[in-house]
Amino acid sequence: MCSQFVLLPLSAFCLIKVLKLGILHATGLLLLACSPGGVTSNIFTYFCDGDISLSIAMTTCSTLVALGMMPLNLYMYGQNLNQEDVVIPYGKMALSLVAVTCPVLVGMLVHWKWPKLAGYLTKIGSYAGLLIIVVCQTMEFFIFPNIFANVPWQLYFAVVILPCLGFSLGYVLGWICRQKPQVRRTISIESGVQNVGTALTVASLSFPFENLEKVLLFPWLYAFSMTGVCIIISALYQLYVRQCNMSKSVETLPVEREVSAVRYAEEGGKSNSAYVGDSTKM
Repeated sequence: MCSQFVLLPLSAFCLIKVLKLGILHATGLLLLACSPGGVTSNIFTYFCDGDISLSIAMTTCSTLVALGMMPLNLYMYGQNLNQEDVVIPYGKMALSLVAVTCPVLVGMLVHWKWPKLAGYLTKIGSYAGLLIIVVCQTMEFFIFPNIFANVPWQLYFAVVILPCLGFSLGYVLGWICRQKPQVRRTISIESGVQNVGTALTVASLSFPFENLEKVLLFPWLYAFSMTGVCIIISALYQLYVRQCNMSKSVETLPVEREVSAVRYAEEGGKSNSAYVGDSTKM
């Protein structure tokens, strides 16, 4: 919660000041940084072997806390944003909470009644969710073909740095609190993944159409950047795990051969001088 509602909005505000972004682009950045609770984090938590239950709990809690913290952060950091003119989508957040809670309740019921089936459904659902994300991002690109036109380099820089800051801050906080690696990875992903839908809804309900394109630009770009960073992190983690498993297999292979040789000698009733000393010690 600290990284989601305190450190990330503060980092976004610092980026706005350092990069000297225009007011409309800066507004989109600030809205996005104040919108935690993306359901996408649950999918990538699975691929990074994180704590899925913790991820779902954090997503649900952040959706609830955002009802109060989002307007507060906008008031604190939105110097050029009139707080009274921003329409906070409480209905959207409530629907988001229902969308997160209902599958959790169904999943708990399935896990209780059919634990073996729950494992298969978790794998299928994770891959299906990843496919849906990729398809949606591709469709957005075709629907808005000019979304990348006339984008300042500062915005591209911010859209890459912000998710990396979120992931890093979350992991460091988990390390400071002496959490186990699985929990650190979960907190990291929850801190870096934002609720793009909420940010887009707030912008759509708050600004006139002529200003809407620039305000929406950063959340749109962040959706691509966030997904890309999550895919890269998940792929690197899976490669790391496979490499570690291969190294362990290579290290245990000579030991397994030695044990097999001892058993073969004992079963054959032959005394193997190479292993007699070791076997007598045992």
